[in-house]
Amino acid sequence: MATKLNNPRGTSDILPDEISFWQTLESKGRQMLTLYGYREIRTPVFEETALFKRSLGESTEVVNKQLLEVKSQRVDADEASSLALRPEGTAPIVRAYNQNDLGREEYLSKLFYIGPMFRGERPQKGRLRQFHQIGAEAIGRGAHHPLIDAEMIALAVGMLKSFGVEGFRVKINSLGSSEDKANFAQWLRAQLKDRINHLSDDCKNQYERNVFRLLDSKDKDCQAVIRSLNIGTAHLSSKGLEYFNAVRCGLDSLGVAYEVSSNLVRGLDYYTHTVFEISYEGLGAQDAIGAGGRYNGLIEQLGGGDRRVEGEIGAIGFALGIERILLALEEQGKQVKAGRVIDAFVVTGSHAQVDAAFLLVDKLRQAGLSADMDYSARAFKKQFEHANKLGARFAFILGDEEIKKGQVSVKNMATGEQRSLSIDEAIKSIERS
Repeated sequence: MATKLNNPRGTSDILPDEISFWQTLESKGRQMLTLYGYREIRTPVFEETALFKRSLGESTEVVNKQLLEVKSQRVDADEASSLALRPEGTAPIVRAYNQNDLGREEYLSKLFYIGPMFRGERPQKGRLRQFHQIGAEAIGRGAHHPLIDAEMIALAVGMLKSFGVEGFRVKINSLGSSEDKANFAQWLRAQLKDRINHLSDDCKNQYERNVFRLLDSKDKDCQAVIRSLNIGTAHLSSKGLEYFNAVRCGLDSLGVAYEVSSNLVRGLDYYTHTVFEISYEGLGAQDAIGAGGRYNGLIEQLGGGDRRVEGEIGAIGFALGIERILLALEEQGKQVKAGRVIDAFVVTGSHAQVDAAFLLVDKLRQAGLSADMDYSARAFKKQFEHANKLGARFAFILGDEEIKKGQVSVKNMATGEQRSLSIDEAIKSIERS
């Protein structure tokens, strides 16, 4: 016997009985995003590796440890020498924004995406190597206003509420402008200089490569040192603080509950100004169900922008993890498997009626009704069991007598009521039911 093959570790099959949850989330998400003026964009699942190294940062864990690179024997010599599966959605959208010159015609591009992302994670609950996100990005010369930050956070919160998720927490912080962020890094190094030798080698490495990684380090000793710093908002310039306060006022005016977390920096290098994270404690260690922030300057960093326009192109976005949202709903007892339902199942008395049943099934489908049949014409009991398993609302019974009269016996599977009707009358009766 051949060895049975399984799905790769860190991935999961989304089975037919589960797909309704995904479709519901995607449908509600699209509806909410459309209300806010966002339009869908679809980018390739793999890009040049350089895109992620330049945008996310060479020192980030995503690039150093989690990037899944693609090797192919059929890549032409003039093509990219290194390709990688996308670990997140923002960089590909910025690449598409630049490549297709969306900023030339649009003052503000509001874009959203739904799809799989890939990281070389150590698989555990809520952490997969292939996972799915629904996210939004606002990019353009008109994307600089702090109220757009507030709107973006409110949109993420509104989507989670529309999905039925309750009890989540919204944490926000500001890294300030690029200059503020550089000053913040310098201040952190000065504060940690005399303490870093007492921490782990990994923490020492992060101190040298990207000191911000220490703020969200999982190392307990490092966390204790960071907590003792009392960071606050001292790293922000007057303009940076003014911007952050305007974001907070916008959230307050919309009634969005949040807490300020001075240690929140997010794990990617492109963030400036506002960053935020949405968490649900019921998920344990991997409790983030969404996150995002502002990334002014990334468009120019990846070769975009318009020399005729002064200043950076503004940009902000977020992503929600679909698998983690479903875990949160399951933890709250809100995931109930949807039963299968079809309108009609055609039951035949013998093999002689199979051709007639086949045409009847087609006629039902042409009328916009879902229908199926048992092509092997098994015993009536087996066929009715199959009809029940498929969730059929009605059974259309075809025998020699029904075929001679051009009729069908219609059985209501819920009540057991049965009557003989012409085929056209039978179709009309279930269309009305």
